[in-house]
Amino acid sequence: MKIVLVYPSFGEGNHSRYFPFGLAYVAACLLEAGHSVSVVDMEGDNLSVADAVKYTVEKSPQVIAFGGMVTRFRFVKQLAGRLRQELPGVFMMAGNSGATTVPGIYLKSCGLDCVVLGEGEITSVELMKSLEEGTDWHSVRGIAWLDDEGSTRRSQPRDMIQNLDSIPWPAWDLFPVENYVSSLDHRQNKVRHMEVLASRGCPFNCVYCYRIYGRNVRRRSPESIVAELKELVNRYDIRYSGFPDDLFTSDRDFVMKICDLMKEELPDLKWSCLGRVNTVDREMLLSMKDAGCDWISYGIESGCDDMLRRMKRGVTAQQCLDAIKLTESVGIHADGSFIIGMFGETRDSVARTVEFCRQADITAPMLFVTPYPGTAIFNMAIEQGRIPDVEKFLTEMNSADSLLVNLTDFTDRELINLRDWAQGIIGRNYLLKKPFSRIPSLLLKHFRLRGFMGLFHDIRAFLSSLLRRE
Repeated sequence: MKIVLVYPSFGEGNHSRYFPFGLAYVAACLLEAGHSVSVVDMEGDNLSVADAVKYTVEKSPQVIAFGGMVTRFRFVKQLAGRLRQELPGVFMMAGNSGATTVPGIYLKSCGLDCVVLGEGEITSVELMKSLEEGTDWHSVRGIAWLDDEGSTRRSQPRDMIQNLDSIPWPAWDLFPVENYVSSLDHRQNKVRHMEVLASRGCPFNCVYCYRIYGRNVRRRSPESIVAELKELVNRYDIRYSGFPDDLFTSDRDFVMKICDLMKEELPDLKWSCLGRVNTVDREMLLSMKDAGCDWISYGIESGCDDMLRRMKRGVTAQQCLDAIKLTESVGIHADGSFIIGMFGETRDSVARTVEFCRQADITAPMLFVTPYPGTAIFNMAIEQGRIPDVEKFLTEMNSADSLLVNLTDFTDRELINLRDWAQGIIGRNYLLKKPFSRIPSLLLKHFRLRGFMGLFHDIRAFLSSLLRRE
C-alpha cells in the first residue's frame, strides 16, 4: 500500500518541537511490513495547511493517516476536509489520544473512514493488510468507524503490546529529523537533542491525565534503550537526550540498570526525564546524576494538600518539597509543573502554591486546568454542562496557557487575574533570590523563544507583580 502519514501542527507561534514518536513507530512497523510510507510533517517542516495538502496530494496515496494528540484536532479537521475534496477515493484514518477518546467526533467531523484506538503499531499493519487483500477491514481489532446510520461502531479491543523490544525503532529518517534535532529542547536550550521512549503506561490515577498506554507499565529492556541512544549519537550527533515517558522513575531497579549501562557506554551524554516525587530516593538520584541526568521535571501541580487530594495525586505538598530539595542537593535541576483552576480551587489554595514555590525556590508556568477527553475531569465537566459543545471545545484547543473551560466558582476574569497574580509573584520571588544570574538567563531564554515580544512579556509581568496585591 502507498501510505502518507500526516503530522499536524501544534499551533501558532514559536514553541519547542516535539518529535512524533507515535507516528514514527507506526511508520517503522509499516515499512517493516513492506508498505511504501512517506510523511508530511507540518510541525517539523513548519508547513501551512495549504502546503500540507499540496504535498500529500502530490504523493498520490492510497491511504492517509493522521497522527497528533487531541490538541491538533482543528488541523486534522481542516486537512481531512480539503484532502477529501482532492482525493475522494482515498482511505483516511487517524490515531492517538483524540481519535481514541472521542472517535465519533473525529469520524464525523473529519470525514474519516476509521480511527485506530490505543496503540497503533500492530493495528495499522493488520488494517493495511486487510485493505490490500480486499478483506473485511471492520474485523481488525482496535478500530472504530461509522455505520450506515452514522453511529460509531467498534471492533474487538486490541491487547496492549507487552514486548516493547519487538517494535522496531522509530523511522526517524522519514521525518525532517534535523529540524527536530537542532531545535530548542524542552528547556529552551540550543543543543542537538532527541529523546527515547523507555516505557509505556502509568500506574497512577490523576484525574486530569489521560493515559493512552494504560495503567499497566511496560518497559523496554535497558540494553535496547541504551542501544537506541548510541544509534542517535552516532547517526545524528546528539549531545542531549531524555525520557518523555509517562513516568520514567516508576521502577527503581529499571532506572538503576539504565544508569549503569549509560555510565559504561555513554558517559558523556546528558539527559532528562519526567519523575514523580514519591518514586525517587537519594541513592537513585545520585546514580542518575552520575549517569548524566541533569534535569528532572516533577508533576507538582499544586502546593495545597486539599487540591492534591482532589486531583488524586497520592502525594502531599511536603513530599513534593522534600523531593525537589533532595534532587537539587545531588546536583540535578528540579523542575515542576503547576496547574490552576481545578474543581474546588480557592484563593487560599493558590496562595499555598505560591508559598510552596517560594520555599522550593522554583518557577514554572502556571497552566490552566484543561479537561482533556478521556480524563475524569472531562467526564465531570460534561455532566455539569461546562462543555456544551465538545467539537467546538476541541477546535479551540491550543495550549493550556489559555482558559478554555472554567471548573471553579470564580468568574473567568477572576480566575485569569488570579493566575496572573500567582505567576507574577512566583516569578518575582524566584528571580529576586539570585537576580544577577537568573534575570539575564530568563530574558535570554524567552528572547530565544519569542523574540522581543518575549522580553516585553517578561518585563510587563515583573512590573505587574510589584504592583499587584492578592
